[in-house]
Amino acid sequence: MAPVVVLSHPQLGENIGAAARAMANFGLAELRLVAPRDGWPNGRAQAMAAGAAGIVDAATLFATTAEALADLTRVYATTARERGITKEVLTPAEAAQRLRSAEVGGERTAILFGNERAGLDNDEISLCDAVITIPTAQFASLNLGQAVLLNAYEWFRAADTTPAARTEHGALHRRPTRAELFQLFAHLEDELEASGFLYPPEKHDAMARAIRATIHRARLTYQEVQTLRGMIVALAKGKHRVRKDC
Repeated sequence: MAPVVVLSHPQLGENIGAAARAMANFGLAELRLVAPRDGWPNGRAQAMAAGAAGIVDAATLFATTAEALADLTRVYATTARERGITKEVLTPAEAAQRLRSAEVGGERTAILFGNERAGLDNDEISLCDAVITIPTAQFASLNLGQAVLLNAYEWFRAADTTPAARTEHGALHRRPTRAELFQLFAHLEDELEASGFLYPPEKHDAMARAIRATIHRARLTYQEVQTLRGMIVALAKGKHRVRKDC
């Protein structure tokens, strides 16, 4: 199962709602709250969660952190600073990989977050297997919602199969067929030959191949092929020619 998100003594309902929204975006669904300062339920949490209000509705309440973690087999604590406790310190990405492996093994896991003012105390950290620290350029301490977001994202990304890069193609932006590319080659080469560009004759074939290679590298869409052919027609026949004053 996916990791449980445990918020220890959260102060603001808005941050609880932001955490729930972050969870929903990245496939986490179970939220546990330890003694929220402003009580529970909290209307501000509901409002901030927006489409993730279901996570807020289903959140379970605990009096102590130990009770919230009691049925779990692996728990990582998030903290921004060293506490003088001997604990392995993980990046969110490494923690996500380990949580994924634990999930495959049937373990019940969680990520524990402290409150907005002071974070987790040493006793709470001592209940956990390891510590997660988010590397930052300047301010080590992050907003609670941001911290949940970053850890949830890394957990999602650890199993995500989205290609690193892709091109969106609509009906006119599909890749052209070979025949459509060949028509562009023939059209362009005919006009270049008529204009005297493919000269001298002994260099004709090599120059044509170089032009084709350039077009291939551009990875044109069908619409772009058609646009280029229209440009060739306009240049060759003077279509829509506009005289420019020097």
